Amino acid sequence: MTIIGETIAKLRRERGMTQEALAESMGVTPQTISKWENSTTCPDVSLLPVLADFFGVSVDDLYGRLTEERGLHRQESVDEAMEQMRRVIVRCFYGGNRKADVDELAEELHQALKDGVSRSVIQSNSSVIYMREAVGTMAIKRPEDGWNSLFTNEGNRKMLTILADADFRKAMAVILKKRMLTFTLPALCKMADVTDAAHLEQVLQESGLFACRTLAIDDGLLTFYELTQAEQKMYLLFASLLFAQEYADYKAVHCYFSGDMNYFTP
Repeated sequence: MTIIGETIAKLRRERGMTQEALAESMGVTPQTISKWENSTTCPDVSLLPVLADFFGVSVDDLYGRLTEERGLHRQESVDEAMEQMRRVIVRCFYGGNRKADVDELAEELHQALKDGVSRSVIQSNSSVIYMREAVGTMAIKRPEDGWNSLFTNEGNRKMLTILADADFRKAMAVILKKRMLTFTLPALCKMADVTDAAHLEQVLQESGLFACRTLAIDDGLLTFYELTQAEQKMYLLFASLLFAQEYADYKAVHCYFSGDMNYFTP
């Protein structure tokens, strides 16, 4: 098994970084990086996800463990989950007691969503299901006070204001692309090309998406952030933005619709 210090040094050199540059991104001193790489000390266990996300590897990779085999079936799992969702939609909204009926309707839904333009809006008396093959599925429960309450909700207004912030959007684009569930502020600013670190720090805290953690290390305190609801909240935000963009560019095309048209009234 590769010693973690050797792995950190190897990953740093592969990216053409000096110990000073890595230390700046991690918010520690170059001496701390040197101690890690020389195995004089080891990173605290809570820092391992921060290091892994920074280098774009898994925590197992930091220990020299092979993870390729476990990662082989990830896309297959996503595909299977989408297939099961199609079948649930068919059974709930379109009936079909025989397996042949479910198979036929599920395949029809699958084909309808493959052209990159069509979308599926499926409605019942208690929720709206929006399905887009390339993104996934969202189920939206009708608010007790009606759809108009979404526009008067103070929390929604606050999030829309935060999403209008250019630095926040740049940071979220990097976090999504690199799947950085944990990170230090200097590293995120560098990757997202954000110059006002204090402003980004304030917006991150206001968003409520991240928790700020501090860790005592040999030469002071290290501050890092982690997503408070793992990946689910991040991808929900991502999917919401995609769906909102599709509705903004909406063409009068849908695959399926069922239910009472008055459902969408205030």
